[in-house]
Amino acid sequence: MNIIVSFSGRKNGNSDTIAKYIAKQNDTIIYMRELSIQPCANCEYECFKGNCIYKDDGIYTLFDQCFKADKVFFIVPMYCGNPSALYFILNERSQGYFKHNEEKYNNFIERLYVIGIYGNSVDNPEFEQLFVRNYAFNNPEKHILGLERHKYGQKMKDFLLVEDEVEEKINRFMNDSSCLKSK
Repeated sequence: MNIIVSFSGRKNGNSDTIAKYIAKQNDTIIYMRELSIQPCANCEYECFKGNCIYKDDGIYTLFDQCFKADKVFFIVPMYCGNPSALYFILNERSQGYFKHNEEKYNNFIERLYVIGIYGNSVDNPEFEQLFVRNYAFNNPEKHILGLERHKYGQKMKDFLLVEDEVEEKINRFMNDSSCLKSK
């Protein structure tokens, strides 16, 4: 069983469509916009000293679910030159989670795969590298797939999966031997 997380704030857009496309029968799709989550705010860095004051929200529940999955797929769109705010909330809050669960971090990275959706690599060359820096993947090309909308003349509300080449890229990414292997 895999966990697929859509970080789009928009219902039924590219991220959700790709999440549904890659999901198999027993997989779980989680829409970050539907979780009750709190960004890092109004605290005194309790996550570094003890427990995060927001440890009972959807972020910790999401991480706990991820450790029950064989693989975890993040589908992350870019908005205004950056990954979505929902992704940044998870990324920021992850430091508090892994501060108290350090032994789980490498296991999480081994099972994490990212599909990024953005304009193009010329205007946003740092998009894919952001995930390399955040997760220090040993083989980034096995864990990160970037999908460029502008390569296909698409705007924000167009659907990437109408492009045969995009479907082929996703299928190759999903069928890669390192991606199929259970971690």
